[in-house]
Amino acid sequence: MKGLFYIIGCLAVIGVVEANNRAAVCQKAVNLGVTFYTAKELEPILACADAHFYNDPYDPELISINSCTDLMALLEKMAPPFKAQCKPVINKALNTLKKCKENNKKTGAAKQTACMNQVYSNCIAMVTKAFVNKVCTALSKKMNSKEWNCCKQYAPKVVNAKMYECYNIEK
Repeated sequence: MKGLFYIIGCLAVIGVVEANNRAAVCQKAVNLGVTFYTAKELEPILACADAHFYNDPYDPELISINSCTDLMALLEKMAPPFKAQCKPVINKALNTLKKCKENNKKTGAAKQTACMNQVYSNCIAMVTKAFVNKVCTALSKKMNSKEWNCCKQYAPKVVNAKMYECYNIEK
């Protein structure tokens, strides 16, 4: 379950509130290969993540497979290179959120909604199939063969991994 929140947290940071933008981000996730939920099923999960990101965007738990490798150790190992690869999107999201919090005159839930809507709007175009493939390729270089092969074994259970060139990397 923690892996699911890791993926959802990544979606929130990578470009994920008004329903249209959240829906667009969820649809984009599905278009980029997410298979474990439909776009409609992702929306309430992402809505749940909004408050956490809005209130504490620097929480390492936001960006923090099964029996073939130690999942927690792999997540810990991959978090720094993942953040490094996603830095432009993360920085765009954080800067957008900071500016909105400073300048938006709304309060409470309306302010959160408006600010997260801006985050989604400003970041969604940055997350493309080519971007995902670039991140995947970079992460593959940081894994040993056991870790990489485990990811390749389990990734198709949650994402259409075969649509990415990095899936063909052999170790």
